[in-house]
This record gives sequence, C-alpha cells and structure tokens, in this order.
Amino acid sequence: MFQQTIRAHILTIFLLLLGLLSFSILASQYYFSYQLAEESTQKTFKLIAKNITTHIENSNQKILTILNSNIDNSNLNKQITFDAHHPAFSYFTQIIESNRGIYSIYITQENGSFYEILNMNESPTLYSIFNAPKETRWTNIISIKNKTKYSFFNKDKKFISSYFITKNFNPKEQSWYKMALNSQKAIMTPAYKFTYSNRPGITYATQLKKSNTILAIDYTLQKLHTYLELQKFEKDSEIFLFDATNHIVVSSKERLNDTEKLEFQTIDKALKVAVLTQKNQIVKYKLDNNDYFSLYSKITNYSLFLGIKVDAKYLLAPYIKSLKYSFILSILLLLFALPIIFLAVSHIVKPIKALITQNQKIKNRQFNQVTNIQTNIIEFIELSDSFVVMSQSIQEYQKSQAELLDAIVKLIAEAVDAKSAYTGGHCERVPKIAQMLIAEATKSDEEVFKEFSLRSEDELREFEIGAWLHDCGKVTTPEYVVDKATKLETINNRIHEIRTRFEVLWRDAQILYLESKLKGSDEKRALELLNTTQEQLLEDFKFIADANIGGEFMNQEKQERIKQIAEKEWQRNFDDSFGLGEVEILRYNKENTPTLPATEKLLSDKKQHIIERENFDYDSYEAYGFKEDVPKHLYNYGEIYNLSIAKGTLSAEERYKINEHVILTIKMLEKIPFPAQMEKIPEYAGTHHETLIGTGYPRKLKKEQLSIAARIMALSDVFEALTASDRPYKKAKTLSESIKILSFMVKDEHLDANIFKLFLKSDLHNLYAKKYLKAEQIDKVDIEQYL
Repeated sequence: MFQQTIRAHILTIFLLLLGLLSFSILASQYYFSYQLAEESTQKTFKLIAKNITTHIENSNQKILTILNSNIDNSNLNKQITFDAHHPAFSYFTQIIESNRGIYSIYITQENGSFYEILNMNESPTLYSIFNAPKETRWTNIISIKNKTKYSFFNKDKKFISSYFITKNFNPKEQSWYKMALNSQKAIMTPAYKFTYSNRPGITYATQLKKSNTILAIDYTLQKLHTYLELQKFEKDSEIFLFDATNHIVVSSKERLNDTEKLEFQTIDKALKVAVLTQKNQIVKYKLDNNDYFSLYSKITNYSLFLGIKVDAKYLLAPYIKSLKYSFILSILLLLFALPIIFLAVSHIVKPIKALITQNQKIKNRQFNQVTNIQTNIIEFIELSDSFVVMSQSIQEYQKSQAELLDAIVKLIAEAVDAKSAYTGGHCERVPKIAQMLIAEATKSDEEVFKEFSLRSEDELREFEIGAWLHDCGKVTTPEYVVDKATKLETINNRIHEIRTRFEVLWRDAQILYLESKLKGSDEKRALELLNTTQEQLLEDFKFIADANIGGEFMNQEKQERIKQIAEKEWQRNFDDSFGLGEVEILRYNKENTPTLPATEKLLSDKKQHIIERENFDYDSYEAYGFKEDVPKHLYNYGEIYNLSIAKGTLSAEERYKINEHVILTIKMLEKIPFPAQMEKIPEYAGTHHETLIGTGYPRKLKKEQLSIAARIMALSDVFEALTASDRPYKKAKTLSESIKILSFMVKDEHLDANIFKLFLKSDLHNLYAKKYLKAEQIDKVDIEQYL
C-alpha cells in the first residue's frame, strides 16, 4: 500500500484548490458583504435604540426624583385658595425652568381643590385657548368646586391679569389621581394627548406623606422630536414612538398634530407579531414594493414602543452593483471545483471518521473492541496504533483503580462494623440482600418492575458501592450513643452516682436514729422511722434502677413518680467542679456556686448537663433538603430528663445523633466527585431510612421520590437488622418473626409492598437464611398470608 505523510497529502490538495480559491472568495464576498451590511445595520439600530431609551429613562428618572423629593414638602399641603401666590408658585416655576419638557405641575388636595402652573412655552396654541396676554410666560390655574380662576404672569413672574369662569372640573375623577392615591410609590400614566395643547405626553404623580394631596407633573413627549431627529440613520429614515394602539405619538419627522395610525396592513405578519409581543428584533419587510429594515422595541416602564425604519436600498446599494456579475461567475467556478474538493476531503475524512469511531469505543470503555484503522496516511496509522495501546493502558489502569476503590469502600464498611459490637457485619450483609433483590427485580415480568433494569456492569457496580457505603456516616457517631443500654448511660452508667446518693441518705437515716438514742428520745419511734425511711429508699432506688433499664413505654404516672423521688434532698460537702476537664468546667456557673455544705435534690437537671449545639449551619442543612427536626441541644444529660424517656433508652438528642449518620453519609458521598456512571451512589446510600409516606429521615421523601433501587435498599437494611445474630443488645429474631415485622412495616407504608412480595416469591429470605442465619433462627415461613 502506497504511503505518504499527511503534510504531503494536504499540500497536494491545497495546490489543486489554490487556483480555485481566489474565485471562491468572490462568490463568498457577496454573502459576507450582505451579512456585513445587515450586521452593521443591527449594531447601528441597537445603538440608536439604546441612546433613545437611555435618554427617555434619564428624563423619567429626573421627573420621579422631583416627585420623590417632595413627598415630605409641607408647603404643598397648605390650603388652596384663589390666591395665585400659593407657596408652590415660585417652586413650580423654578422646577419647570430647570427641566425641559415639563408641560405643567399641579397639586390636588383631598377636598378636590386644584392648583396648577402651566408652561406657556410648550405650545403657541395655549395663548388662544386661554386668551392670554402675549407677554404671558406662566399661567396659573386654580379650581375650587365648580369655579376656576386663570391668572397670567410674565417671564419675571409678575402678575399681568386674571379672570374667573364657571367650570365643573373634578380632578379626583382623573385617572392619574386615582392611580397615585392607590399606589405606594410614584405612578406614570400611559401616553395621551394633553387637554389644552393637544400634544402627546405622560403624567407622573405621587401622594404626599401624611395627607391625601397628590402632586403631579405633565411631561410632553413632543420635545423628543429634536432628539429623535439627531439620531436619524439617514435623511429618509424615520425614528418614532408609538403606543399600544399603534398611534404615533412623536417622530423624527414633524407630526405636531398627527393622529394617523401606523399602517400594518401590508407589513409582513412576522413584523406585527414582533411588535405585539414586545420583543426586540431587527426585521426586514416589504412595504409598497420597497424593502425596509426596522427595529421595534419596548420602552421600559412606558406603554410605548420605539420604531426605527430605513430603506434597504440605501444600505445595500454600494454592494449590489459591484457584486452582481462576480457572484454569477463565482457560482460557476464553485460548481466546477466541487468534485475535486469532495474527492480530496473524503480521502482525509474517511480515516478521521474511523479514528472517531475508535475513540468513541474508548469513551464508552469498550477497550477490547478498539482496533487499527485502514489508511495510507502515516500519521493516521501511528495515531491508530496509539489508540490501541492507550485503550489497553486505560483498561489496566481502570482495573487497578476499581480494585483500589473496592478495597477502600470495604475498608470503610468494615471500620463501621468494627466500631461497635452492635452493628456486627451489617455493612457487609446488607449489600448481599440488596444485590439479590436487584437481580430479581431486573428479570421480573411484573408491571411494576417493567421499566426497571440494572444490567450493565457499571449500573450494578454503582449500586453495590452505594449499598456498601450506606452506613459510612456512622464513623462519626459516638459509640456510647450507639451502645447506650440504659437511660443514664453516657460513657459510663450514671446509676452508680445516684445509688451513692441513696447510700448517703441511708446513712443519714442511720445517723439520725443514733443521734435520737444519744439524746434519750423515744428509741422505738426512732427505730420505726429508720426502718420506714430505709425501706422507702430501697423501694425508690429499685424503681429508679428499673426505670434506667428502659422499655417499650413509660407512662405519665411513672414519670411523675421520678419527679417526686427527685425532690428528696441530700447534703453535698465537696465542690462538684473539682477534677473536671477544661471543656467540662465551662458548663458550670461559678458565680452562683452554693455555699458548702449544699443541699441538693436527689435527682436533677442541671445547667452542666446541657451540651450546646454550636456552629450548626442551618442554611446548608436546608440546602441539602434535610427535614429531620434538629434538637436545640447537642446532648442533654439531665437525670430526670433521661430517666423520663418514654420509650427505649435514647433521648431526642441521642436519637437525632444516631439518625444523623444518614445525613453525614449523604454529605460525605455528595462531596466525592464520582464519575457519571457512579453519580447515583449518594442516592442509593442515603435513602434507606426513608418511608413511602414521608415519615422517614433525613429528607422525608415519599414513594414517588424514591427509585425502586432506593426502596430495595430500605427493605434490605431492615431485614438484615432484624435477623442479625451478632448484636449483644438483642436476641436474634427467627426468620418468621422477621418476615412478620416486615409485613407490619409494609402495612404502615414504611416499606414497599411490591418489593416485599418479590422478596418472598423469589424465596430470597430462605436463600439468605441458609447462608447467614443460625440454624435455630431458620423456621418455616408461610408466605401466602403475606401475598
């Protein structure tokens, strides 16, 4: 087979194409020139739109600033009379002089009185409308009830003349008044034509504080005409603002009294949709056989749209003339070059595609299927050889990494099992049950398992690791909590401390008896008192000791008796803060230390019994989706508190600490950057204590939130715990007892009924029992009663 370098191969192709390249450039020039014209138009249009929008927004902000700065202006609340020189007069004229575009400023008080300063420079027609003297600069309008006064002032604010008319004008009926009165902030009306000038504009209004007085400003849009004209694209282009009813309110072309509607009848449907949906986009359309480029955009905070229109001929004229003939020639040359280009590129692409296929096999970890490709290009041959070698190297490396990961996972599980004699081989046996159930669910024909399948090596390995690590969080759980056999047990059983106090009271009773004899008191009576006291002490201690053992349920009556016994008093002669560690001493309140000897209760819940929960990140806790209630304290070693535990030996704090192992399992595993094929490990490991009805922990998930694999983990965990025979705190249950308990949990919707039935139908309970249970645990199970 003839071979050559890829350099020589590509050079050969380039020599063939070099002569054609210059002609191809001409053909592409038209396209890119056209694109350049459109892109240039787009940028220019958007820059113009941005400038105009910014200008309008700045004007809008300026007016709003004026309103907001005057909401505390008490002068504006002064009663309106027909006196033109209201405190607002000079202030309003000053604002108008400083802000172009303000047509008028006015206030309306709660009684309907109205006071307005009108800017006569805004429209020549105002002079004839008000019959104002020609030197008038300011017109003052005061309306009280049905009477209105017009007063005229020159540019120096000197009074010229005035007159009254009878006019039924109620400003409280105006839309701007109602809007402002019902708003917590300044309002802005849609654009409309002002009453006197017939010019388009917008009214801004706000309610003054501590009153129902409304301050309003009329802002004319006609002043935008000059600004829009400066932004024009070219002399025949047009920039305009129109409202939601398609009325043009201001344009770069003079439209002082224009009420015509923007004609949409012949405009492309896509253009009308762009306007009505208020989406910014450049649109090319035809109107009267002419092509136009247009941009329509919504003006923020206004019920207005901005339109820009320019004739396409103006934009494209420089390109069309020079490219008309060259484009046709380039097309012919391109057709001639296509076969050559196709053959040359195919010669390179074919081996590249073959290499891509081999690379995809490596990506999918199908290392045994990676082979050499057929090509005459030396570089591709060498690359293909490297693919084969690389796949073998990766395969060997992944195998070693998998073995290392398996060893670490099992090491963690063994450490958890070895940490406490109460867990035994739990972490090792749960995966056995779970994998057996996964296999049965995968091959099951039942409808509920129809969509379920864990068949690939990656899926099965992912589940197995999740099962092995399901209790990895227990490495942080204190052994004395997990192994807590009695209510008073911490690291040691504190019943001995209490027993010592009973011993003290016993001896106190003996001393009292002996002292009575020495004093010559009635010996018989003293002896009876001694016997009665000691009998009561024996009885009370027996009750406390029995309560310490824990059980299924301690009723309220027994809890009350603990509190009664706790009220007995004894004398302490030694400082109980001596001999403590640095951390433990911090829980003692040295300021309130009683004077020795101190009288204390026989049982007590003291401050030093409380271990505070410090630096707990509740935001992170909620972010993980954990819903398990977090006790206020880390631990509470109170004697009465612990002896009064209603069920078992664990306090709420200790129960949370044990349940927390799932939380820590999830946190630990979710911090590990598992590859994509192992991303479900945290789910498999962290859901085995959830129920189907949202009563489990730590996330209180429901059935629809739990995958079948997660529900399998839950049943496997419970079954192993019930049948385990290597736990010193409980007698191993028989197979039938364990299945019965599982059925109760299924009935309570703590475990999945379909998985439980699959477990029984597949005879997995017996298969597991023969391998892992003691002979005396294995008895016959009538599965029909559960199916």
